[in-house]
Amino acid sequence: EAVFAPLVVCEETTVASEPEPPCAGTPIRIVRGSIVIELALDAPAARIAEIVHALEAHAC
Repeated sequence: EAVFAPLVVCEETTVASEPEPPCAGTPIRIVRGSIVIELALDAPAARIAEIVHALEAHAC
């Protein structure tokens, strides 16, 4: 016995090919209590992870 699923057809919508990057002047900001660390947008993910790990290891 054949089983059929309902079909919904919608008009084509236009979607941007790439999301717009944040403003080049906006830094990555990590805030922990009274500590605020700002990093450049091109900061390596490994460095950001090291900083976050260090902040979690040492309570402010």
